[in-house]
Amino acid sequence: MTDLLTPQSTDAAIAAAYRGKTILITGGAGCIGSNLCRALLDAGAAQVVLLDDLSAGSRWNLPSSDRLTFIQGSVTDAEVLARALARQPDVLFHLAAFFANQNSVEHPEEDLHVNGLGTLRVLQQAHRSSVGRVVYASSGCAVYDAEAPLPLREEFVTLRLATPYQITKLLGELYCNYSLRAA
Repeated sequence: MTDLLTPQSTDAAIAAAYRGKTILITGGAGCIGSNLCRALLDAGAAQVVLLDDLSAGSRWNLPSSDRLTFIQGSVTDAEVLARALARQPDVLFHLAAFFANQNSVEHPEEDLHVNGLGTLRVLQQAHRSSVGRVVYASSGCAVYDAEAPLPLREEFVTLRLATPYQITKLLGELYCNYSLRAA
């Protein structure tokens, strides 16, 4: 499916890769998630399932479509996550996060709970549910520091992280790398 996509792929090729697919988006009511949802519906996705606890997103962000299912809940809640994955998605976009650097400084345990444990649970449940592909949304500002060599490359890793958000986003990337090897 998306293995054939490259950075040079046309919009039509990208749309064709998702046409007829069932997609799950965690954090789907946020700015990025709701726009991704619209794009996937426009591309012809058969079903888009959004999972969001509405801590940073809003229902009014969501398009109206009979191919859209909204599930309110947290990625840290195993039962809610299982309900979302019962839709048997072909692709899972994991965008859910305890958002923002300053928020993570003020609430580091909640940041670890959502971004660390939540990501681990998403990956574990996706593996158990045989999801074909998981796309993890990290953050360039989180895993690279201001001194990173340009152009930024995925192989570059720094341990000079200044906030819990940066730490847990890097943790998520490491869990994704681990789950690829463990699968």
